[in-house]
Amino acid sequence: MNPDLLRLSAVLGLLALLLILQWRFGYRRDMQLRAMLDNLLLALAGSGLLRLLVPLGTVGAALWAQSQGLGLFPAIGLDGLAAVLTTLLLMDAAIWAQHVAAHRWAWFWRLHRVHHCATRFETTLGLRFHPLEIAVSLVWKVALVLALGLPAAGIALYEVLLALAALWTHADLALPPRIERAVSSVLVTPTWHRVHHSPERECTDSHYGNLLTLWDRLANTRPARLPADPQHMAIGLEYQREDSEQHVWRLLTNPFRSAPTPAQHEETRTDA
Repeated sequence: MNPDLLRLSAVLGLLALLLILQWRFGYRRDMQLRAMLDNLLLALAGSGLLRLLVPLGTVGAALWAQSQGLGLFPAIGLDGLAAVLTTLLLMDAAIWAQHVAAHRWAWFWRLHRVHHCATRFETTLGLRFHPLEIAVSLVWKVALVLALGLPAAGIALYEVLLALAALWTHADLALPPRIERAVSSVLVTPTWHRVHHSPERECTDSHYGNLLTLWDRLANTRPARLPADPQHMAIGLEYQREDSEQHVWRLLTNPFRSAPTPAQHEETRTDA
């Protein structure tokens, strides 16, 4: 099956399931049709840009690198299942590092704050990224694919898992406490990731993981104090909270506008 078609089918299937679960078992009841539609429109804009920039995507880049014998993996003879599993770990660590950079570099934060200015935490937020941020992520992933010679099977699998995880970790759901503790010891859950969308800077700049919580544990990128009431805590930034800021056109132009009020989120980003 075509990798892109497989990914799209998996994403649409999980999206439909999570929307139903949110409607029936919503933790915060954060669903709003207009906000969800704007998130989906932004996702479509990002997908269109990707198709223009790299029609074959990361899997195509991996297949080309494989045909040319490029990268570290072929050089050291790493292949088969070991190569696929190593790819999953390396890519998850790399996307974690990209996420950290998106919070620390001022220019990158301007793109990433489109995701963070959302005031509702529900599954379509996992699709809400500025097209230019998606383009930066694509360049980073393709560079890794070419430099390491990552196998196409591993890349295709990671891309599917990453897309599904984005939907799951932003879902308006919560696991029972005992199950939450067990699962989040390994995998990112909505409860784990919800902290990342708190307006408190210490929380916003923490819990960067996508699939695994391992990287945040190793790097100690966890807040010293968790929000007291995650079910009712505010979502988003301390600025850009107006409903008008959530519409798709405002989201597309957000990186090119200054924050409406001085905020520590803007002032302490580096120019790297």
